Amino acid sequence: ESGHRIGAAVELTVDEDEVVERIVKRAAVSGRADDTEEVARERMAVYRRETEPLAAVYDEHGILVRVDGMGEIDEVTARLIAALT
Repeated sequence: ESGHRIGAAVELTVDEDEVVERIVKRAAVSGRADDTEEVARERMAVYRRETEPLAAVYDEHGILVRVDGMGEIDEVTARLIAALT
């Protein structure tokens, strides 16, 4: 509606089990009681329900860029920059 176009949409791809494990470990270290395995898995389910359909639309338009989101922050950042330049 605004007349602006999106040049790219980025989707970080991750291994769900590893992400859940990291969230649970973070909770143990930082004392976050809200980061249980159940909560983390529900967040992933919400993503699949609510965001994946939008990512599919971007993919249909040829503007979805998938980037491996696993690894150290510097590695993922480098992949993001490479994918968008």
